Amino acid sequence: MNYQFIRNLRGIPEAQFEMGHEAFSRWFSEELGTNKDKIMEIFSAIDSLEKRQIKEYRSTGLEFDLQMDFDEVEVRSKDLDMQGPDELPEGTELYDQESVSGCGLEDFKQVLNSWCDFVSGK
Repeated sequence: MNYQFIRNLRGIPEAQFEMGHEAFSRWFSEELGTNKDKIMEIFSAIDSLEKRQIKEYRSTGLEFDLQMDFDEVEVRSKDLDMQGPDELPEGTELYDQESVSGCGLEDFKQVLNSWCDFVSGK
């Protein structure tokens, strides 16, 4: 999973993830941002998962939800839960690549560490 962190023209941290992981871009940039309490809460949840003290962790955001278990992490847009038209023309496929992303718990922990360092100026 390739990514980079930048600061936009206003100096606000932004995450940019490669194709297939675009939902992480929005989740890190918009849902997590520089909220140190939220970052520490997620680190604590990862620690509890690794110690098998909890089976899963869920965090509800404004536009994206985070779900973690022992093995994997998923970020999912709330738009995917909305009801669409009941019938679509045959062969129609809905594009949702920017709406859901997943990775292993260890990979996510490494990215979260990097994000934490970036937003705190390390």
